[in-house]
Amino acid sequence: MSEDLDPQKYYVLTPKKKKILYLVLLFVFFVLMPAFIAIYYKTAVFRPSQTSKEANFEIKNGESVFEIASKLYEKEAINSEFLFILYVFLNRSDTNIQAGTYKIPAGTSLVGVVDQLNHGRDDISLTFIEGWRIEQIATLVSKEIENTDYQTFVNMAKSYEGYLFPDTYFFNRNESEEEIIRKMRHTFNEKTSDILTDSNLEKIGLSKEDVVTMASLVEREVSNKEDRPIVAGILLKRLKEGMKLDVDASAQYSIAYSRLCEDVENCQPSKDQIYKFNWWPRDLTLDELGNKNPYNTRAVAGLPPSPISSVSRSSLSSVINYEDSPYYYYLTDENGVTHYARTLEEHNVNISKYLSN
Repeated sequence: MSEDLDPQKYYVLTPKKKKILYLVLLFVFFVLMPAFIAIYYKTAVFRPSQTSKEANFEIKNGESVFEIASKLYEKEAINSEFLFILYVFLNRSDTNIQAGTYKIPAGTSLVGVVDQLNHGRDDISLTFIEGWRIEQIATLVSKEIENTDYQTFVNMAKSYEGYLFPDTYFFNRNESEEEIIRKMRHTFNEKTSDILTDSNLEKIGLSKEDVVTMASLVEREVSNKEDRPIVAGILLKRLKEGMKLDVDASAQYSIAYSRLCEDVENCQPSKDQIYKFNWWPRDLTLDELGNKNPYNTRAVAGLPPSPISSVSRSSLSSVINYEDSPYYYYLTDENGVTHYARTLEEHNVNISKYLSN
């Protein structure tokens, strides 16, 4: 056989090739693998549990973290024993786990489970819905958490509209307004960090604040996740072309206080008013639709000054990953079905067809 055709010749590792191979292996083991593990870990601990049933669970005095992890896994309240143990020890939560009987809601993330076990069985579970405004969050908090006040919560949280993440939380019955707001803000940052990245914001050409504001409009306008990227694309297209966004939810948001109080500037509603009030009225008058409030996109071009509600990951993702379409108009009928139109004439036909009584 010719020396040039000898296959062994091409598998000889020269010192230079060895050095390159070592550098590649070092890069993989010390850069790529840790990065991959960190991303997986951060995603996995917030992933909802796979069970569709509430888990009734008891921790006895003296039980170890390993025993607790095993029992939780058997109940399908967590997706991984190993991740539970790792998370508990990394966050030094092992000494805070309290004995007692717990009810763990279906779909609770590993972080949520540990949080519940750390705060004890006397904690209260509150679920805040996607698309709620600060006043609705404040209403639930003031109803269920002792020593909290509706107006105090609203005053402290108003500047964080859109940045209090909607989720199920476990709060101590003596939790303060400040602690609740801090926890909800922290959860927002944790759960949206992989969406509101610099690269995603650069790709869409909007600031983080504008993306959250747009997502709040999408959140209130469309409940169907499949329709949200299309509606987000329509609103972004209208925004870039200088058209009014014409979002009904923004008009609802802008006029709510004028319906609640005659003196909007000094509005101090009673508990009865708060608990019964509809913050998203659908029976808007022509005057209300034409109100020049900066939040009312039916009357004023551009985005509102800030978000109008809490936002889900779905709505944020739909803005970042919006879908181009030939449409400029949309409406959602009483059954939650979204209908699209290319022109105002087509849109008016849809209105008469799907919204007229």
